[in-house]
Amino acid sequence: MRLAVLGLGLLVAGVTAGAGGGSGGQRRGGEGRRRLHRVQHGQCSYTFILPEMESCRPAADQYGNVNAAQRDAPPAEGEWSAQKLQHLEMAMENNTQWLQKLENYIQENIKSELVHIQAHVVHNQTANMLKMGTNLLSQTAEQTRKLNVVEAQVLNQTSRIEIQLLENTLSTNKLEKELLMQVSEISKLQNKNSQLENKVLVLESQHKTELEDLREEKQQLQNLVVRQATAIEALEKQLHVASSNNSALQRQQLQLMDSVHRLIGMVSAGSGRCKDGTTSLARILEKFRDCAELYRAGHNVSGVYSIHIDINMTEPVKVFCDMETSGGGWTVFQRRFNGSVDFQRTWKEYKMGFGDPAGEHWLGNEAVFRITSQGQYSLRVELKDWEGNAPFSHYDRFQLGSEKQNYRLFLRGYSGTAGHQSSLAPHGTSFSTRDADNDNCVCKCALMLTGGWWFDACGLSNLNGMYYTVGQNIRKLNGIKWHYFRGPSYSLRSTAMMIRPLDF
Repeated sequence: MRLAVLGLGLLVAGVTAGAGGGSGGQRRGGEGRRRLHRVQHGQCSYTFILPEMESCRPAADQYGNVNAAQRDAPPAEGEWSAQKLQHLEMAMENNTQWLQKLENYIQENIKSELVHIQAHVVHNQTANMLKMGTNLLSQTAEQTRKLNVVEAQVLNQTSRIEIQLLENTLSTNKLEKELLMQVSEISKLQNKNSQLENKVLVLESQHKTELEDLREEKQQLQNLVVRQATAIEALEKQLHVASSNNSALQRQQLQLMDSVHRLIGMVSAGSGRCKDGTTSLARILEKFRDCAELYRAGHNVSGVYSIHIDINMTEPVKVFCDMETSGGGWTVFQRRFNGSVDFQRTWKEYKMGFGDPAGEHWLGNEAVFRITSQGQYSLRVELKDWEGNAPFSHYDRFQLGSEKQNYRLFLRGYSGTAGHQSSLAPHGTSFSTRDADNDNCVCKCALMLTGGWWFDACGLSNLNGMYYTVGQNIRKLNGIKWHYFRGPSYSLRSTAMMIRPLDF
């Protein structure tokens, strides 16, 4: 733009100079100084030096006249116009040359300036484009990072959803299989149920007649039971009468024994030694310490006998002697078979004994202690259940301690058929009753399991428990039990505990 303005100023200056050349001839003597031209463009001003027209004048002759031919004569009007025109043409040629030079200069400067401007514009545009590109790249990188994060989250979520779908598919398949299995099982059960229902219907139809027959048989059995009960009552009355007679006979026997003792005393105080009759009488009056001695003396029938446990004791003790089981000679100290005697007794009653030796009874802890203190004794326990099974337990060594020792139990050498091991309390167990708790349990076993026994910790046996009849003997923890024979809750039908010397 500056070059264009500069060229325009030069052009104006040239035209002005040409115009001034014509008049300059008229006033050449008045002004010889240079002409200046100033151009103002915006805030910038341009000053141009215009060419002098005097250098364009024609050459003078040797006399210094320009037109020697006409120096003496005044110039004509036509010559002056021709000169003026010649001057104008020369000025125009000069201006044309100046314009050409200016145009060339302007073109050269415009080209370089345009190249510079274009380079500058390209540089600015490139910088702006780079800046914009950088911003776009940073934004693109940020967006890419965010897209990557979102893509990662989407992939994670998609993976989780796929895993859940896979798990749900597996669970669904498993449930479908189980459902199919259940359906098949249900169908099988329905088939079995229908078959069973048919069988039940058939059995019901078959058993109706049998049930009617059983009812008739039941009625007949009930009538028979009533008749049997009446007969049993009559027999019990007879047994009571026989027992009374037996008691009377025993009293007579005691009186006879006293009479014989007095007779022996009289014979001993008499002439001394008698003959055969006296010898046989002494044998009759011999004192026996247990049933083994009675057996050795020839008494081989089971029954009630009188023994003298202590030689110094004048009163005999009645015991039941078993002369048949395993060779005989057994002194029975416990016997149960019908529940007629109550075994819920005190310490004193178990000490002294109770019941009838001919029936259910307990001989007495004191008597058993004195008998087993005379020597070495064995113990045999006879059992019988309601199904007719009759096993036994045998102990090679048996002894009771004294009352001060709570009639402690001493056992050795178990054998028998009533279990693979002993159900009796272990060696050293004390005797307990409802009023004397000597067991090894915080509870009172004698109150909980009833009766008096060597309970230890309410252990494996109790032959003095409650007596339960058939049908009521199952699931009774306080009954007559022997653990390793019928378990802890089966109440037995009958029991017997008996002793005899180890060397019998």
